[in-house]
Amino acid sequence: MPLLEGKKALIFGVANHRSIAWSIAQSLAGEGAQLILTYQERMEKYVRELAAKIPGTEVIPCDVQSDEDLDNAFAKTGEIFGGNLDILIHAVAFAPLRS
Repeated sequence: MPLLEGKKALIFGVANHRSIAWSIAQSLAGEGAQLILTYQERMEKYVRELAAKIPGTEVIPCDVQSDEDLDNAFAKTGEIFGGNLDILIHAVAFAPLRS
């Protein structure tokens, strides 16, 4: 039996296939966790493409700089997971481009 079978995880910070959050998502799914990935509007296409690689993975919009978006993300997570949440990953990062 996988270590995280039946566990439910919400992951913030997936932007592309190089994201630490994406590696975490793959590891959690590999151990049986059910996932929800959040995305910033400009990253939606990439996050949806990655989520499609893990069957059953849901995606929801969330800009972590918006209290309203955060409230909505947790409300939607509660609906999807039936009020249960076992794992929360915050892997949101920003680094300015070098000039």
